[in-house]
Amino acid sequence: MLHSCVFRLKNGREVRPLYDAPWREDSGPDFNALPPIIQGLGSEWPCVPFGRPAGNLPLPPEWVGSGAEAWDNWAHGYSSNSDWQLERLTEGALRATIDYPTNTPIQRLEREVCLLEGSSGLALSLTVYARRETTFPLGLHPILSMEGTDPEALQLIINEDARTWSFPVDVEPGRNHFVPNQQNRPIGAVATCAGGLADIRAMPPEGQTEDLLFLSGTDGVVGLVNRARGCITTIKWDSGQLPGCLLWISNGGRDYYPWNGRVAALGIEPVASAFDLGVTYSLSAETPLSQKGIATAVTVSPGRPLEFKYSITVAPDRN
Repeated sequence: MLHSCVFRLKNGREVRPLYDAPWREDSGPDFNALPPIIQGLGSEWPCVPFGRPAGNLPLPPEWVGSGAEAWDNWAHGYSSNSDWQLERLTEGALRATIDYPTNTPIQRLEREVCLLEGSSGLALSLTVYARRETTFPLGLHPILSMEGTDPEALQLIINEDARTWSFPVDVEPGRNHFVPNQQNRPIGAVATCAGGLADIRAMPPEGQTEDLLFLSGTDGVVGLVNRARGCITTIKWDSGQLPGCLLWISNGGRDYYPWNGRVAALGIEPVASAFDLGVTYSLSAETPLSQKGIATAVTVSPGRPLEFKYSITVAPDRN
């Protein structure tokens, strides 16, 4: 995971648009009981495989699983919960690797983070090596801060023709802003639990809320205008590889430790995955996403590694 990222803009200002969890320096039994991904939650990291381990969510009947068995029982994968090896560090770049357990089909991940020349931003890459051919959900996990902003004071920049899908059930009981299980909705007309339609580009929602939205048709570009911080942060990736984008909208909707109602964060997560439902649903040809022809998994084979290139750039807000 990246942490404490400071971007120096062309006008000389320094901004911190990415989110780091406030509990990272906690200690004690409650903290130690948290999974590593939550202990160190912050800014950006890759997820292989993306999603949760197999669970028993009360999903609507149209969400049919594949019957495939999960080979990784970590939330967002072994790599999100284990130490990487720092192999190279220079003034403008780093390279880190992680070897997967020998009983998994993934052999190794390589990750590079480089400073962009001529602009304030990061060029990132993830390369996946396999022991044997395997198909699985994969995602990237940038998190932007919504701290200190009024409701709907932030503006997402999304392709006008993108479509929206809401998580099939409540993300947290009674804390959804958007009605669950909406499918293929225009981004400017998504039903809310309070009644009426909302444009998802206006963030954050009002009140303490917790939502997951899936976007299709983004063309691999999603940005966030944060006028309180005076910057625009843009995530770019290859939508041919990762055709979806999850918006994780955590706006004080979790009251329990370590969240304690204090998190105001927006995940902008390029994915080939059925939400974060894990291997079973992401490999299914019967889910509403698959039925619309949206790829929810990637395939990697021995001798044919997959490389994913993407960027995070930050520019001044000129308005």
